[in-house]
Parts: sequence; C-alpha cells; structure tokens
Amino acid sequence: MSTNVESAMNRRTFLAALAGTPALAVLVAACGDDSKRTFTSIPSGPQDVVIKITNEGGFVPAGFAFVNLPSLLISGAGRVFTPGAQIEIYPGPLLPAITERSITDEGIRKVLQLADDAGLLGAPLDYSLPDGIGITDAPDTVVVINVNGKVYEHRANALGFDMPDGGTSTAERDNLNTFVTLISNIAEVAGTKNVGEEQAFLAEQYRFQSLAVDPSQWTDPSPTIVPWPQSIGAVLSESLQCATVDAGAVDDLFITATQLTFFEEADITYQLYAVGVLPGDATC
Repeated sequence: MSTNVESAMNRRTFLAALAGTPALAVLVAACGDDSKRTFTSIPSGPQDVVIKITNEGGFVPAGFAFVNLPSLLISGAGRVFTPGAQIEIYPGPLLPAITERSITDEGIRKVLQLADDAGLLGAPLDYSLPDGIGITDAPDTVVVINVNGKVYEHRANALGFDMPDGGTSTAERDNLNTFVTLISNIAEVAGTKNVGEEQAFLAEQYRFQSLAVDPSQWTDPSPTIVPWPQSIGAVLSESLQCATVDAGAVDDLFITATQLTFFEEADITYQLYAVGVLPGDATC
C-alpha cells in the first residue's frame, strides 16, 4: 500500500472516529479539507521530545507523581516509549517496566499528521469541564507536541472520565480524547512497517527519590532492608527531592529490588522511588 493511501486511511480513521460523536460535527468540518501541513522542522536529537502524553496530578500514592511515566513518548531519535506490562503482585519490582521500539521518519510524520488532523498544532482549545464540574481526584491529561519550532501543549482535567449523563463531555474534550485514544495504537497510526518490535528499555541513568520511613509500619510482608552502598556516590539523606545515578552503578541493586526493598544509611531507613531517565526528563 502506498504512503499516500496509508496516510489517507489514517486521516479517514480519525475523522470517522470524530464523526461518530454528533457533538463534534463542527470540529469534523474544520479538519475535513484535504490540505496538509508541511513539517519543515521535526526535532531529531536523542533528548528531543516530539510528542509526549502524560497524566499528571490527581489523588495518587506517595512517590507516584515522581515516577509517573508518560503513556506515550516519541523522541527525535526515532524511539517510542510506553509503559511496559506491570506485574500484578505485591511487592512488585522497584523499577516500573518501560518498553521502547523504533519509529521511522515517515512514521513520525504520520503521527504528526494525525495531530494536525485533530487541530492540535495550534493554540490550545478550552478543555474546561462544563457547567463548573470539578473532579479534584482526577489527573490532567497533558499532550505536548513539538514541531516546526513550536511547542503545543493541551491539558484537560479528567479526560475520558465518563459520567452517566455525559456531564464531562464537550466537543473540544472529545476531540482531544479521540486523538489520545487513536495514538495509543502507534503501529496503526504510524503504519506497521514504520515501527520496530517492542523491547525492554535499558536505561543509561536512573532518577530516584528517597523517603525516610519506619520499617516497622510494614508487616505481612515485611520489608527487606539492605545497606546503601557508599560507592554509588549518591547520599540518600540528600536525595529526598531527586537524585540521578548512572545505571552501571546501581543496575544490580535496582533491578533486583522490589517495592519493599528498603535501604539503610547512617542508621536511617529509606524507601526509594526510582525510574529510568527518558528523553526530555530533567536530571536532578
């Protein structure tokens, strides 16, 4: 199948999804022409972010906001990162699973075209919940797109949280939610020939946050307490907000640790929240 035909199919898929919701008739009409944006400048550096989708805020356990993974991240170096399968046991691994796969330049352009079809390469629309509705426990869905020298950010609280009377739905919110839903199947959007096989992400660095705890508060199962190696170079008492370490220094320690592996330093016990550093992440 030719590139043009595949691109047209992706466009029709998106518009058909929009058209399936009557409230989106205006938005469908707005993006229904055949014009195509020219992507003259797509970030290409290994640390550059082209598209990133995250859920931020909301009512979450301690440390979750620090570890919080994007649901999708496409880097300028042609890599796609998504959360891996999480083991449904407790305690689970200390490190959350992350998968990566390659994506071609053509695949990235198809994804950007989908964003353009959705009207997301412009000023953010009003994604407010209607009629003063507030869902304080729900996170914000944040979509960031970096192309043609501009960064576009779209933020919507409680996106996709359906109420029986449809009270969280507006045309703008449904449009953004449709894009987020479609792009979650990156192989379909980019074309299967344009993405590689998924594999485990091997981090070159980790960022972590330490929290002083009383291990006696955990029972059945009880935590395993191990000494924090001084050779790592990071001091836990100085890492309460954030610290960054090279993977080579802690791989054996972090990969084998669980959520109930605690670390002792100077007679103080710490619980760690750790995650691999992804493109665009700020190091501590």
